Amino acid sequence: MIRRVSCFFLIFVFFVLSLNVYAECLKEGDHVTFSGVVSKKLFYGPPNFGEDKEHDKKLFEWILHLNKPLTCVIDANTDQLGWNKNIQLILKDINDYKKESNFLGVKINVTGDISLQETGYHVTSVLLDNASFKGDSK
Repeated sequence: MIRRVSCFFLIFVFFVLSLNVYAECLKEGDHVTFSGVVSKKLFYGPPNFGEDKEHDKKLFEWILHLNKPLTCVIDANTDQLGWNKNIQLILKDINDYKKESNFLGVKINVTGDISLQETGYHVTSVLLDNASFKGDSK
């Protein structure tokens, strides 16, 4: 009986401690604000995603170069180089890219929802969906 209680107690303690570890991590769907500099960067798309640069589609994606690197994002691909320093921005409307182009190269605060890389069109491990700009953070 004591052995069962001890085993249950250890499992409970392990469970509680693991919750604390993840409590400090970001997760998909979290609404956040990050600061950094936005740039427009060339990536290659279909059909070969960079293996045949002459024929592959050219994708110009907006990337937020973070002032402070991310420390923990649950289920993010941490094997990707720079996974915690750069975030692809997905603006709410296709027309917003043209309207907000004055923010390129500017230190800025960006608010949006954490999203994780799922397709070849997602060029960073972590993305910011529904991204909107919140003025100069200088």
